Amino acid sequence: MDDFALTIQLKQGNRLAFTILYNTYSEQAYRLAFKYLCNKELAEDAVQNLFMKVWTKRASLDENRPLNHFLFTILKNDLLNILRDSKNNIFVLDDCLELLERIDGDNQDNDDIDKEQLELIRRAVDQLSPQRKKIFSLKVSGKYTNQEIADKLHLSVNTIKFQYSQSLKQIKEFIRQCAISLLM
Repeated sequence: MDDFALTIQLKQGNRLAFTILYNTYSEQAYRLAFKYLCNKELAEDAVQNLFMKVWTKRASLDENRPLNHFLFTILKNDLLNILRDSKNNIFVLDDCLELLERIDGDNQDNDDIDKEQLELIRRAVDQLSPQRKKIFSLKVSGKYTNQEIADKLHLSVNTIKFQYSQSLKQIKEFIRQCAISLLM
């Protein structure tokens, strides 16, 4: 079904047309959302929100405008809103850290990792001071406890905890700013 016919069907409230739209674009929308948000749950929520908006705004669809432009404009605006909402600390780094662990480990099966996203994470880590970078790397490796890192670097456990949390904040802000600038 082409965009024109699909749009007409959507405007009439045809659920099958909506299912076709979802099946056609949901995976691509998820990948894009995950690329910028670095979090599975937030990306899934963004995609769900996208298709809820499409369904509620279906009556105002323009048959002469490509559906993918409409979809990805909505998604882009939602992603920008999520990324700009740093005061609520919405942006989380768990999935990005999981990627780093997989890459830094001996796992060579990295074909499914988005290379751009990986490069962005590496650039963020490179922005850390040498001390924070060392603490962050040891902590993310999963091989050492805070106490072991403290002993190894001749620092207190509280210093390790503080420096690690500051590293996460700095990385998170770097990635958030880069994602915003890429979406603009």
